[in-house]
Amino acid sequence: MIDPDDRETGFYWIRIAGQEPEVAQWQTEWNQWLVMGQELPLSDLRAEEVQVLSEMLEPPAVSAPVDQ
Repeated sequence: MIDPDDRETGFYWIRIAGQEPEVAQWQTEWNQWLVMGQELPLSDLRAEEVQVLSEMLEPPAVSAPVDQ
């Protein structure tokens, strides 16, 4: 598991309490997880159940539209 002190702000694959993997955003400045599709960050109790499954995800490559 990645040490939270070394984790950068960004998106990661995580698993909460053995549930299906999902993408969440780690907010370094607030020391909180923001799970996609939820309005509020994870509570401290739920955050203790987070298992980080990946390194920080790379943003998708954006390409310029091709002129026709």
